[in-house]
Amino acid sequence: MKVAVIGVGNMGSKYVKKLDLLNIDTVLIDKDQNKLKGQPDKFKKYTDLDEALKENRIDYAFIATDPLSHIPIAKKLLEREINVMIEKPPAITPKPLDEAINLAQRNNVFLSVSEIELKSNSVRNIELDSDIHLIEAYRLNLGKGYINPFYDLAWHDLYILHYLFGRFILNKVKSSEKVIKVIGNTEKQEFKIEVAWEYPYIRREWILRKGKENIRLNFVEDKIIYPQKKVKSSDKKDKLELMIKEFLQNPNFDSSYRALEILYQFEKNKITV
Repeated sequence: MKVAVIGVGNMGSKYVKKLDLLNIDTVLIDKDQNKLKGQPDKFKKYTDLDEALKENRIDYAFIATDPLSHIPIAKKLLEREINVMIEKPPAITPKPLDEAINLAQRNNVFLSVSEIELKSNSVRNIELDSDIHLIEAYRLNLGKGYINPFYDLAWHDLYILHYLFGRFILNKVKSSEKVIKVIGNTEKQEFKIEVAWEYPYIRREWILRKGKENIRLNFVEDKIIYPQKKVKSSDKKDKLELMIKEFLQNPNFDSSYRALEILYQFEKNKITV
């Protein structure tokens, strides 16, 4: 098995580190030679994707470049029958992602989208029931990303929401004092999401409201707090490693279908980068 990591910046370098620890033969590709210099010398390094593809038979690839380049790179790999995982957001509008999914299916390979939070203890081990009527999600960060926090931050909450509760509709998206607020509903629950860059403090949690009792998902400490203060602490499993292993061992389209539905909701609500 040979794996490629395309883009070795912030997120890409994390993929490289895990693949190194897993002792997987990896090829590194980045247009910036300086970024490649800091990566393990045991891996082949390229600044040109076409050269890397010509010299290596790659089986799986992780794309962690600028979102606007995700789909063009993915298509080039899928045409060569390489299984691909794209960092989020995979695209800015649904059409390019839909085209890439169809290309992957025609070539009998898989296209996945990073959903790292699904591998958190808080999501993997939660015990849910049908009594939850409201979901409140907060993803407020001290730092600042390079794209709209709706695409970069709320994206996590939306794929978790879809995974746990099914398809959803966005009813209202508005900005208020740097905080983006989202209101929507699943088939059985209402939900509210708040996301922001450069917030005075970090808050990453969900509150699942069920009558007078609540379940809290603390994504900072990766623990679940049930009523009566029953706590499911983190099991300390590395969520990135779990996601990488699943993709390499059992790739599928589930994450791409979820991403496509999210992008259709973005398009419907005229959300732009």
